[in-house]
Amino acid sequence: MLATMPAARAAPMPPPLVMIDPGHGGKDPGCTGPDGVHEKTITLLVGLDLRQALLASRKFRVAMTRMRDVFVSLADRVAMAERAQADAFVSLHCNHLPDPALRGALVFTLSRHPSDALAAAIARTENSYDHGPLLPRFRGVTPQVGSILGRLELHATERAARNLAHDIVTAMRGDILLLPDPRRSADFAVLRDPVVPSTLIEMGCLSNFQDEALLQTLAYRKLMASRIAGGFEVYFSSPNPERVAG
Repeated sequence: MLATMPAARAAPMPPPLVMIDPGHGGKDPGCTGPDGVHEKTITLLVGLDLRQALLASRKFRVAMTRMRDVFVSLADRVAMAERAQADAFVSLHCNHLPDPALRGALVFTLSRHPSDALAAAIARTENSYDHGPLLPRFRGVTPQVGSILGRLELHATERAARNLAHDIVTAMRGDILLLPDPRRSADFAVLRDPVVPSTLIEMGCLSNFQDEALLQTLAYRKLMASRIAGGFEVYFSSPNPERVAG
């Protein structure tokens, strides 16, 4: 009697890769609060805390667009996520609004048409492009077929990004102060990757003394990081997460 060979086991999927993008850096300080703190400083500190929180969960791989005070162009940030085949991308920022009384966080996804005037103004401040997202390129097909496939993949990416933004906002509620209608959309350059679900978080308003003070405290930055990490855990634990990259 011939012995039967054991069935080969499929290799387990690696944990999802999250690309963390601390906004600004180097020669680009971002906005500056009344007390003189630079946006680039807060975004890097929270980015490092978020990296630690995600790795501590043992559920994620993590990469970062920068881990120190250096300048990285918007195009390079997008390219890094694409080269790494990231499963999700989060860009960290702080607001600076005309009304210093406004405070709280916002979570953005990409849209050719901004959800509101405030979203459009914030996108301009963060150096958005005037045109919509690029379509992914496909080899071995006609341009017409490639365009159809690209639009289908882009639609899936945008849908996944909206789900991710929803899960992050839900995780923040109750602990992180949010501006009204915290889920918004605009044409942010750094969110233009056509295959990686991407979101941009304005973690608070540096134009507001209270938000600036909060964001300078270690406890609040770690709380912010833990809630963002919680949103990623919910997103990737869904029965059919739309992992269109990686």
